[in-house]
Amino acid sequence: MANKANFRVLIADEDSSTSRRLIEFLSQKGFDAHYVTSGKEARDVILAWKPHFIIYDLILPDMNALQVLTWLKEPTMKDNTAKVIVTSSNSIVKNIKDCLKLGAVDYIVRPYKFENILNRLIFHIQNKREISSDSKSQLVLDGGDLFLNLLDVVMREALSNRDQEDVLYNISKMIAITLKAVRCSVVNITEDRLTGTILASSDDKDQTVRGMVLDMNKYPEMIHVMNTEKSIVIEDLEYDPQLAQIKDLVKGISFNSMILCPLTRNGEMYGVVSARMDKKHSKFN
Repeated sequence: MANKANFRVLIADEDSSTSRRLIEFLSQKGFDAHYVTSGKEARDVILAWKPHFIIYDLILPDMNALQVLTWLKEPTMKDNTAKVIVTSSNSIVKNIKDCLKLGAVDYIVRPYKFENILNRLIFHIQNKREISSDSKSQLVLDGGDLFLNLLDVVMREALSNRDQEDVLYNISKMIAITLKAVRCSVVNITEDRLTGTILASSDDKDQTVRGMVLDMNKYPEMIHVMNTEKSIVIEDLEYDPQLAQIKDLVKGISFNSMILCPLTRNGEMYGVVSARMDKKHSKFN
């Protein structure tokens, strides 16, 4: 079983000053971190040290992120299990999609806060399951009737004459009741994944948080759903032995069990529906 000292993080970036400070920060949080300033060094360390995570600069001169991702997919690297997080000073959607297509698990726009890096690392360590859209997989979450009921609610609300804000609130409320969630939120997220806007929340009867703008760096689970365009289930940290030992070091991060689903409009990613469970909810069947 892995403990906090087992998580090895390799940082590949020409900015050695930032890398050193990031290493110090991650070490204080219980990670084993190392940095290199070139692609050649990165390859050597990956082969010898076998990091769990690689934080790689998109435009590292001698071997950019796309090249290292391609290399990691070669047959000789089939035993590699490192998760690659690409960093870049731009948020061009094509770059994000190209990196994800080649196997990166995340893409972080610079400048970033070290806490944002920590959030992403912990998210990618957490136990989570992707839920496909076929009917068989829908039966996993408390039966197909759950989804039929929600579909009925959505259709009835969509055909009503109420304002969009009221419709979204009613849908989020019904989803929360059905899932026994403490909060269900509908969030519109910008194409560059930098900010999101709360359109409705089940616990916001007076709609005081509607329109609130969110920094997406604080919500890696939502970015992941936007990037993969798949629904996911995340189990509570209390039941994740790999992360239990880190919990005291990251008190600012909420670890409730969650279900998150992508929203599309006219075939394009639009945002996320997020249902957060209370602490009594331990694991999903």
